[in-house]
Amino acid sequence: MTSLVSVKGLKKSFGGLEILKGMDLEVRRGEVLSIIGPSGSGKTTILRCLNLLERPTGGQIDVDGQNLCKELPDGKMEYASRNKLREIRKGIGLVFQQFNLFPHMTALENIIEAPMAVNGVDRSTAIGAARDLLESVGLAQWADHYPLQMSGGQQQRVAIARALAMEPAVMLFDEVTSAVDPELVGEILLVMRHLAEQGMTMLVVTHEMNFAADVSDRVLFMDNGVVVEEGPAAQVLGAPQNARTRGFLRAVRDRAPMDEEQQ
Repeated sequence: MTSLVSVKGLKKSFGGLEILKGMDLEVRRGEVLSIIGPSGSGKTTILRCLNLLERPTGGQIDVDGQNLCKELPDGKMEYASRNKLREIRKGIGLVFQQFNLFPHMTALENIIEAPMAVNGVDRSTAIGAARDLLESVGLAQWADHYPLQMSGGQQQRVAIARALAMEPAVMLFDEVTSAVDPELVGEILLVMRHLAEQGMTMLVVTHEMNFAADVSDRVLFMDNGVVVEEGPAAQVLGAPQNARTRGFLRAVRDRAPMDEEQQ
């Protein structure tokens, strides 16, 4: 199985603060890789580097056989040209913590915007595809509703449908349940489970450990900008080898009963 995403020696600094410290990452085609770890460990920065929303300060990234950036022998970085980056980004779906829907557009209009503007899809074709996507995320009846008329869970499902409208090769999910009321988390995770079952390549930053255990092929634990442990989900989450991984998972489990009481 070939790697769809390949990251080697990735570094990212903001001023004098080094967020990523030379990490490696591979995601094979059709694989679900979950990234877990404490806040501030660099998880979101990885996803933002994978489509150059943040420009790495070291290392190399290749997506679907195309080079996004690479470190030259003199230490300088070479980035994909604007036109090449535009093409590469078409194959990368990114869903953020915040929904980032256009508030003045309906759910349907939010979904058809990019296929029409970026890929030149005609309106009737785009609408047909968008209605199919809305049905697939359980929102067929919400096509003409505006974001503010929807719950957070519904808005996030529209955001997922919008990303899928570009027919990406890989989907990146950045803590997509963190801004959603607890009782609505399940409906988002269900959509993601279905995508995994359909063979979508997914890179998921998440704090939902049950989801990571059930859906992921592999789990990667990060701390302080480096990969501490990675391997099959059952191993990393069920029998972690590293003390830092064990400490993190213990803290998450100890916090879970309190979270459930608050819900």
